[in-house]
Amino acid sequence: MTVVQQLYDLLAVDVEIDKHKQSIASIDETLADNRLLLGTQRAVEETQATLREQETVRKDLELIVESYQDKGKQLETKLYGGTVRNPRELRDMQVELNLLQEHQKQQEESLLLSLEGVEDTERRLGNLQSALEEIQTARQKQQEQLLGEKTNLEKDSGVLNEKRQGLSSLVSPEHLRLYDSLRSIRQGQAVAKVDRGMCQGCRISLPTKIVQSARTSEKPVQCPSCSRILYAG
Repeated sequence: MTVVQQLYDLLAVDVEIDKHKQSIASIDETLADNRLLLGTQRAVEETQATLREQETVRKDLELIVESYQDKGKQLETKLYGGTVRNPRELRDMQVELNLLQEHQKQQEESLLLSLEGVEDTERRLGNLQSALEEIQTARQKQQEQLLGEKTNLEKDSGVLNEKRQGLSSLVSPEHLRLYDSLRSIRQGQAVAKVDRGMCQGCRISLPTKIVQSARTSEKPVQCPSCSRILYAG
């Protein structure tokens, strides 16, 4: 087996290792991405806080309406009970009762609006809580699936790394340094096939002499354009 064949086989393993690393990184990124969950939790908490505020307003309005009702009953008792006979006093009490009833009506309208707001918020909160439960369930299933995939990828990566170690041990340190250097500057593609007299790395036609050398030389022959090691096997 020629050194170029060894490097080409090593590249195939390195490409698979890179793919596994990318897949694992993608899984880690997905596992760490909990923006939807946190956003929905935050919406639930904010809606719960709004509901508490609305409930406080509702209770206060109910107390106000009750106080108007009690005071109105007291005035009606005095007004129509016969205990007060002075016409002027009766007239003043009637004016006060009318004013009280008007205020009571306004507060009852405010209470009605408050109750409608509470109902809307309770409905919105219920929808958000249902959505949160669905998100939590889906995320748990997704995490279990992704963690299983990650375990398999890590296991396969271990096998590939062992294979890489065996292949790289067959290559001289000099050629391995060249290969690693090219990998770092050529997006991982240190070796390029020669097809129809063309370097498949940079898609440049090669001189016939270079193609012939790539086929026969025991040492790596590099593309004059992209510097990749040429594999003409």
